[in-house]
Amino acid sequence: MKKVFFVMTVVAVFSFVVTNITAQTNSRFTEFPIAVGEDSTFGSSAVWGGATGIVAIIGDTLSQYNITAQLVSPPTNLIGNRISVGRQGTFPGPIVGFDETNYFLIWREFNGDINGQFISTSGNLVGTYFTIGTNAWMNYPGIYGLCFSDTTYLIVYVNRVDSLLYGQRMNKSGNLLGEQVQISNNHAREISLAYDGTNYLVAWVEVIPDRDKDIYGQFVSKSGSLVGSNFLIDGGPYYSDNPTSLAFDSSRYLLGYHESNYSSENFSLYGRFITTLGLIEETILICDSTMQPGFPSVAFDNNNYLITWSQMFDLTMMGRFWTPSGIPLGEVFVVSNSSSGKAPFGGCGFGGGWFLVVTSKVDSNFTDGDVYGTFISSTGIEEKPDAKLDIKDPILLQNTPNPFKSATSIQYTLPRNGFVRLAIYDISGQLVRTLVKGEKYAGTYAVSWNGINEQGNSVRSGIYFYCLDVDNLKSTRKMLLVK
Repeated sequence: MKKVFFVMTVVAVFSFVVTNITAQTNSRFTEFPIAVGEDSTFGSSAVWGGATGIVAIIGDTLSQYNITAQLVSPPTNLIGNRISVGRQGTFPGPIVGFDETNYFLIWREFNGDINGQFISTSGNLVGTYFTIGTNAWMNYPGIYGLCFSDTTYLIVYVNRVDSLLYGQRMNKSGNLLGEQVQISNNHAREISLAYDGTNYLVAWVEVIPDRDKDIYGQFVSKSGSLVGSNFLIDGGPYYSDNPTSLAFDSSRYLLGYHESNYSSENFSLYGRFITTLGLIEETILICDSTMQPGFPSVAFDNNNYLITWSQMFDLTMMGRFWTPSGIPLGEVFVVSNSSSGKAPFGGCGFGGGWFLVVTSKVDSNFTDGDVYGTFISSTGIEEKPDAKLDIKDPILLQNTPNPFKSATSIQYTLPRNGFVRLAIYDISGQLVRTLVKGEKYAGTYAVSWNGINEQGNSVRSGIYFYCLDVDNLKSTRKMLLVK
């Protein structure tokens, strides 16, 4: 069986206030230290190589900018000493992939170069570092990434000359293949990418000063050509200017992303399913804004997703399992707690039968960081979806925002599987738009409406009704569109 690799990246900065709130750590797994001590470290990425994994780290006892890595294995083992690449880079540090032979690190240096270095599975440097691209944007940390197909890497980064996103293919020997290809037609940040066996999907947040709110995607073939054009994954009036995370489940992609309305400084986290044709399907609520969540990370184990995120409300790293249909499995659980007042940030991935969550615990200045790891088994999570969901009838919530100008979100909860129809009607009772029609599993869903009717035309301002019909159980609410 082909080995599964993962890459997770932490790419934004949240301000936070240290509190004394703590949560109980789950007893099913054990967190272990990877890079802890007087040095300031940050772990931004990890990958599984078959028998061992490697965690990419910025910082060591010599400098907080040194590019390093550490081999690990389950359940709590460090293998050998920390590996030093002998180069320095910028926050959040190196990202790592695996090509069935070697690990491969990339990082951004202070001159804007995107450099790379191969490392063997035994922890030895393979060859010397080399440059993949130049003039990488320095304004944001989340402007580069990589993903391996079955033959080649795709390395992406934002160029500081025009602020557009570019891609460069590379083979397992480190040879650059072809010319760079322009991926985005708009300014990009907060990049994530995944591979579906045929094409890569690259997702990014469009940079619009003071109102970053739209997320776009673009398919790229293994040969490096664009498949189709840039398409909108998430629009509307909500801010989305924070990290995204993308995974593929053998059928669809799942994108984890932030949303924040104008009246709240806190984000909610959502997951949105995307087909290999670029069709945008259902949206799931990962965590609402009351817990002040951030940094979603999505990984798939060939059966279910694990989604992790940080919570500023109680300074924890949380996790929950989900099916490929968007059904939550079991309850939310604590992966990592705060340590010495430091907040945990990080991400998850899957490989070799294990999920690995890498957590960096940092102070409010994102310095004095410590890196921890947690291996979580992918077995033993076959709980009934939402087994403790104590509702009998479907719940239709009031849309937010309401009134709205360009788009609004409608959330509903199903206590059991059923045939769902969610539709918009005007004040005269005429059908305007059908948003959902088909079988759905029990769970909580969110869908947006942008004021467009069935014919693709914008509707007028006024009062509209949205009706949820689940196996002939109907709920209706009113909303106001103001243009």
